[in-house]
Amino acid sequence: MRDASRDSVTPGGAQAPLGARGGSSADGVADTTPSGKADPGPRALPLADARGLLAALVAVALAAYAALAADVVEGGRLSSYDQDLAEWVAGSMPTPVEWVARCLSWLGGWAGVTVLVVLAVVWLARRGRLAIGVLLVVVALGGQLLNSITKEGYDRPRPTAGSPVELPSSTSFPSGHAMTGIAVFGLLGLLVARELASRRARTAAIAVGFGLGALIGASRVVLNVHFLTDVLAGAALGLAWLSLCLLVASVVSSRRRRYAEAS
Repeated sequence: MRDASRDSVTPGGAQAPLGARGGSSADGVADTTPSGKADPGPRALPLADARGLLAALVAVALAAYAALAADVVEGGRLSSYDQDLAEWVAGSMPTPVEWVARCLSWLGGWAGVTVLVVLAVVWLARRGRLAIGVLLVVVALGGQLLNSITKEGYDRPRPTAGSPVELPSSTSFPSGHAMTGIAVFGLLGLLVARELASRRARTAAIAVGFGLGALIGASRVVLNVHFLTDVLAGAALGLAWLSLCLLVASVVSSRRRRYAEAS
């Protein structure tokens, strides 16, 4: 006859805590695949529990954004170089670089981001990680809303030195592509890193995610639809938004785990 008590003790004989046999992920999902087999991949998002670092990133990124915004509004030293750079780009940028920038700009626009987010959410849902899919949607949609709100506070026109694409009708500061690039593609890099076993592979995935986000922002300068300070401010705001979302998600997940253990 089977001894049921063996199912609830640790190897040392002590009572096992709730959920110890199944393991749990940072989003409250058990570390098993739909087939019931153990999932060997890392469960927690990188930086998920580094709340001090995330809070510091929020503060530093917001401070950088505020400094850039003040420079643009007051006609400071950094923004004084924007027009010269835009004129140089209009007259000197090689055509092949412009075509690469077109592709990156599309990828960081609403169409490219929508496709990637939908695919990622479907993939996460099929693996039982819908909570992280919700986080991705919040980062993407919330970032768009935040960018629209911040644009209303400034009335900066787009560069007029010449662009190979049609200028958007919205104002220039801050860059929505740069914000989306850092926030969404940075998070996608963290999601990929979450599934990798080696530290080197995780580091590479994170670097690729944020690097691609930075290139998307740079593509807007290459296409002369944004000034450099627009892109820098958008990237800073995107980093602050992503860090804040990760911080809130970590706190919520921790409280859910404590509630489950207390039950």
